[in-house]
Amino acid sequence: MPIFEFICGECESDFEKIVSSSGGADSVDCPECGSKSVHKKLSLFGVGAAKASSGGGPSSWGSAPGGGCCGGFCSGH
Repeated sequence: MPIFEFICGECESDFEKIVSSSGGADSVDCPECGSKSVHKKLSLFGVGAAKASSGGGPSSWGSAPGGGCCGGFCSGH
């Protein structure tokens, strides 16, 4: 189950919550004030995944200096 980061629209509390699916994030309450006015935050993992899929991802790793996906740093090259 994924962990999502949230911010409360009422008390501005930041918190994380494990939810069963991305649709389940709509039923999250703030643990501080109990408000249902919570919003999912953009996590760092999500930002990194978006950058990787927009051209700087695995397909371009093979051309790293030294060869292979790791640039020659692993013992497999």
